Amino acid sequence: MKKTTITLISFFIVLTINNTLKAQSTDTEQFQWLIGNWKGNYNDGVFYESWTKANDSTFVGAAYNVVKSDTLFKERLQIQKVNNFWVYIATIEDSYPVLFTLINSDDVKWIFANYEHDFPQRIVYTQKEDGKLHAKMEGDLEGVQVKEEYLLEKY
Repeated sequence: MKKTTITLISFFIVLTINNTLKAQSTDTEQFQWLIGNWKGNYNDGVFYESWTKANDSTFVGAAYNVVKSDTLFKERLQIQKVNNFWVYIATIEDSYPVLFTLINSDDVKWIFANYEHDFPQRIVYTQKEDGKLHAKMEGDLEGVQVKEEYLLEKY
């Protein structure tokens, strides 16, 4: 029984490492579809996100939320290859950057995580079949599971 348990644990560790390495091995081609200007309705306003390719290892973005004529939220974004790891970097206005490591990806979905951050702990980007971008921020906030979702289209 103990040997079976150890074998199962070893299998899951190898599987997790393999998935993380697979996510990290992707090249910049996977992120090309993200380039451009995106917008979508969010609560009483409009959420915007824009992305450009800075070089072979860096994509630069910005996100903001506008309600009526007021910009309520601004964020500088980057997806950057640091050593062998893809990292999503978010900087809200005058605060320090927060890094999220790519932990899983496929042709249409990326999952970035930072389990030490207050909120969100996970950022999930999914390319929908109709070409839209589904962005989801999720995690535990003071003991409650919270999820923010944005459905964006290019404009």
